[in-house]
Amino acid sequence: MLQLRINQYFGRIGINHVPSKLEISCPMADMEIHQELGQMEIERVPPAVKIDLKEAFGDLGMKKPDQMAQEATRDAWQTYHQGLDRVVAEGDRLSRIELGGRPLMDILRENFNQQKELNMTAAPKARPRIEMVGGDFSYRYHRGGVSIDVEPQPPEIRYYPGKVEVYLLQKPRLEIEVIGVNVDRWT
Repeated sequence: MLQLRINQYFGRIGINHVPSKLEISCPMADMEIHQELGQMEIERVPPAVKIDLKEAFGDLGMKKPDQMAQEATRDAWQTYHQGLDRVVAEGDRLSRIELGGRPLMDILRENFNQQKELNMTAAPKARPRIEMVGGDFSYRYHRGGVSIDVEPQPPEIRYYPGKVEVYLLQKPRLEIEVIGVNVDRWT
């Protein structure tokens, strides 16, 4: 009997693959920053205390010439008016001498027997005049600023292409073989 043997061998391929490569680097952008600092101006005028001791020193007898002149004028007018009133009153009393009595003797006795009053007081009586003068506080703020200059840098891109190599490791083939030498015939 005859046999037919068929062997089939598939072809084989080999593949060499080198992958592609992509490198991207992004350099930093160039940046310049300019800053102007803000400034503050402060003005301060300290307050002053004004103390007026004229009246207090006047009570102690230490008067300034203008104070003494004013007081002497006031006292002179007061003495003048009191004396005038007294002289008028005495004249009225003397004009009625005919009514009797001794008005001249009474007037003389009153003028010579005048008692002076003596009073004790604490000095000075007037308080010093105290007042606050001035004093000021002001400030001004000058704003600063910031300017920013940015110069972007383009990215650096490097591409290395890959490659694929396909080669034949084994060729395909087909083997057909006849086995046996006898051939049967049927008639």
